[in-house]
Amino acid sequence: MNFGVKITILYISFVVLILTLVFMCFNKKVELVSKDYYAQELKFQDKINAINNEKGLVNSINHIVNSKTITLSIDSTLMSKDFEGTINFFRPSDSSKDVKIKMNFSNQGQIINCDQFIHGVYKMELSWVSNKINFYKEEIIFIN
Repeated sequence: MNFGVKITILYISFVVLILTLVFMCFNKKVELVSKDYYAQELKFQDKINAINNEKGLVNSINHIVNSKTITLSIDSTLMSKDFEGTINFFRPSDSSKDVKIKMNFSNQGQIINCDQFIHGVYKMELSWVSNKINFYKEEIIFIN
């Protein structure tokens, strides 16, 4: 084998390597935190205000994670006639496993069955309105 053939083989090997890497990059699934990430970023100050409102509370919404349930408890002073909220469970590794539940407290508590979740880490986002004031709280939880 002469010098020209060796350079040609090296060049073709390099091109094949680069094309393989490009093909692998285009097939990689890339996910943002949410589909409307940029629109949410514009409303970020509202979220900061809701976080500060929650931090100013004496008693907030608390949670207990068991092997089969997630139990949320709320102080009766937070309950109002206009109370409504949502619970978002975000799975960082796979957005198809995200779960969104409406808050529905009875006797200052709500029990969520863990059957709809897979084993692993979730970010639980609590967002609610009470007495026309927005509140927001985030917790990292682990589902067994």
